[in-house]
Amino acid sequence: MRQSLPVIDLSQREGLPQRLDAACRHEGFFYLVGHDVDPAVRAAAFDAGKRFFALPDHEKARWHIERSGIHRGWDPIAWQALDPGQPGDLKESFYLGVDRGPDDPLVRAGTPNQGPNQWPDATLVPGFREAVQAYEQALNQLARRLLSLMAQGLGLPANWFDACLRDPMPVLRLLHYPPQPPSHALLPGQIGCGAHTDWGSITLLAQDEAGGLQVQAADGTWFDAPPIRDAFVVNLGDMMARWTNDRYRSTPHRVLNPLGQERYSLAYFFDIDYHARVEALPGCHSASNPPRYPPTTAGQHIIEMYERTRASH
Repeated sequence: MRQSLPVIDLSQREGLPQRLDAACRHEGFFYLVGHDVDPAVRAAAFDAGKRFFALPDHEKARWHIERSGIHRGWDPIAWQALDPGQPGDLKESFYLGVDRGPDDPLVRAGTPNQGPNQWPDATLVPGFREAVQAYEQALNQLARRLLSLMAQGLGLPANWFDACLRDPMPVLRLLHYPPQPPSHALLPGQIGCGAHTDWGSITLLAQDEAGGLQVQAADGTWFDAPPIRDAFVVNLGDMMARWTNDRYRSTPHRVLNPLGQERYSLAYFFDIDYHARVEALPGCHSASNPPRYPPTTAGQHIIEMYERTRASH
């Protein structure tokens, strides 16, 4: 049977929390349309990424992720292996987070992975910072709206998650996948992005027209999640599965490099407050269905996941 992802239209408000709840329970993935994110804002962010990745590697290396100390900046092709034990992924990316100065409380406290971004030189990539910050602002608002709807789908008040969103730590990752190389140039098991689950609460992915995203069905097979114009692909991360005591699914997915063309995408990981406590939500556990995971914090969870996926250098 041909598999496909459900489409959730935010403009159709009748029964919206219940439709989201069903998608989160069954697939953990869905297309999101009717979201009101300005296509021009999205296009400008894509353009900023393309212009950065078009620079020579020696220029991009000025903002190498190792220069940051907090996982910000450029990581080259094969720097990361999202499928542990497999070769490095055939992609490059640029990480951006909340741009925190030295007086920010989290920075002053020495909180891991909190601090300033590395911003490409405006003379090399004009308008980069303005474009991505406008995009981040739009997606921050959309992600908060989604979490409010998910709370309602879980039978909780619409503002339930607000207490975890006083100072969230979203990450925007600009991604570039080169065309599929000849098979003799590949290591066994090497693809654009290895099979993995995301780590945080929700991910909003904008993909171009190249395709390549695949989602794993419940029976272990893979199916394509082709682009839908102006839609976001939304999926839940491990933290949301943990929060809901596995009522919601964090579903494995991967990316295959397209044949004969480059692929670009924008992955927005909406991670909650660093010190927010993550434990089974009300209504997601009972005497017959006790919590399956010990309590943790959002920050500790993300740090552990980063360390698992560093490729050997």
